[in-house]
Amino acid sequence: MRKFYSTFGIAISLSASILVCACSDKKNDVAGGITDIDHSMAYTGKILDANGKGVASARVVAYIDNSISVEDSVETTSDSTGNYELIFDRNTDADTVILYAEYNALCALINAAGLENNNLQISERKMLTGRIDGANDGYVRIKGTSIKAEISEDGTFSINNAPVGEILLQYVENKAPVAVFPVSTAGTSDTIALPPLTEKYLPMEGAETVFDNDSTLATSVNYVDGISGKAIQLEPGQFIEIDSLDPTDGDFTISLWTKWDGPNGNHQILVAQRSYWSDSTSKFQWHFENTEGKFSVMKSAPVSPEEISFGDSSIVPVGKWTFLTLVSKDHQVSMFVNGEQVGKTNTFVPNTLNQAVPFRVGGNEISTETWNGLIDEVRIESVARSKEWILNTFQTHFNTLE
Repeated sequence: MRKFYSTFGIAISLSASILVCACSDKKNDVAGGITDIDHSMAYTGKILDANGKGVASARVVAYIDNSISVEDSVETTSDSTGNYELIFDRNTDADTVILYAEYNALCALINAAGLENNNLQISERKMLTGRIDGANDGYVRIKGTSIKAEISEDGTFSINNAPVGEILLQYVENKAPVAVFPVSTAGTSDTIALPPLTEKYLPMEGAETVFDNDSTLATSVNYVDGISGKAIQLEPGQFIEIDSLDPTDGDFTISLWTKWDGPNGNHQILVAQRSYWSDSTSKFQWHFENTEGKFSVMKSAPVSPEEISFGDSSIVPVGKWTFLTLVSKDHQVSMFVNGEQVGKTNTFVPNTLNQAVPFRVGGNEISTETWNGLIDEVRIESVARSKEWILNTFQTHFNTLE
């Protein structure tokens, strides 16, 4: 059983039992966003057709998802110019709010978080196809709806009635939520074919593939107390290998918890996608680089011109559980420690290789470069998570340590 999930990563299917609150009779003529009124939350916006014209009498619903269940909803209709207002008599700051609109056969769906306005442009539903790398079971569902699709043995899925908009696609396995992928179904095409979605989660519960430095399976793996359940203390020369996982061709997020024992006179690997450090067999590496004493990403050899540094050893506490995150969006890479960015965002493009190379956690082919500390809750995704998501994930986990 998985130990932790981000509060953005829990979803259930909606049913007729969802509570529908009475909607406000108020309307206003100004499309806006979210307003806090005496601890109530007002979501205002406009329902638009394909030409950008306001749609009157559209049904508009806001669903509240507290990351454990959908616990509330509010419904209204748009006025004669397409404007709407939805008011909750509670503060929804800590919840995920999904906005839905429909008029006849047209509809739209958006995640309200982080939007400048809450306008919804309705259109015909789309066919949505995709594949989750490494998945062979479970299902995906669209948050804020009851729409779901089973995942085939090769990881593929197909949804033939996806609403138009910026949606959240929830991957569920063994009745447990695994990952949430932000997906856009906007555009003129009737069929949206998603790029492969990567989601690899290592809870350190004994199913990890640990190798010794000679690439033979480790005969002894040291499991110790983690942030919940167990963590791994890799022995010198060991590393965790994840087959031929390749998340770095586009956007990606890599996160993990560690209790670091500090510098030890050697380079220390967090993750490495390489067979060797040469340009032809090394794609990407995130590590503590001992020569300069900095946390960095690189393509091949340390201190090469391609290396991006985020800060010295002081940015990661020693002997304390710490949440480390590396995000690459449009080849702009950033590092976060306990939900806060360290160093600057820099351009970084991993090497393009003509061969598949191993993806390893906590070490590489060099026996002295094993990570010096505990590792727990490793997650690798083919989406670029937001600062808000990273901070929320840290706070959710950190609260269990207090």
